[in-house]
Amino acid sequence: MTDTTIAGLLKARDEMLAELLALRDRAAKVYNDIEAMDRVLDALGYDGPPLAERQARQHRLVIFNRNELRQFILRELRKGEPLTSRDLAERICGEEGKDIRDQRMVMDVTRRVSKAVKLLEERKAVRGTKDRMGRWVWELAIRHSAEAS
Repeated sequence: MTDTTIAGLLKARDEMLAELLALRDRAAKVYNDIEAMDRVLDALGYDGPPLAERQARQHRLVIFNRNELRQFILRELRKGEPLTSRDLAERICGEEGKDIRDQRMVMDVTRRVSKAVKLLEERKAVRGTKDRMGRWVWELAIRHSAEAS
């Protein structure tokens, strides 16, 4: 009976997780659509109450759960390719089903990635170097130290 119960709970958990991910994807798409509508309203000369005031009651959009962003960054860097914060942000947006042409959203995610990578660098998990264009390129510190040996 215990094995059946555990199997049933694991199946229910997987179904709930799939539903949660689908809801997060849908929420992200709706949020992107709202942002696009706001930009169109601005472009058309909307002169009603400022859009920022209308959204004052909105809570901050939580894109990442606790440690989720750092785990994603480490997972991507484990693939072996050094990446910039922008590269990482675009990969995250692509995986989350967001439109990477939305520059404002990509810049927001890039800022979040940069902060997360700095924390990982302080913990000696990643190492950053500047490329020829002056951009920070990130790679796993463990991998880099193993190559130096």
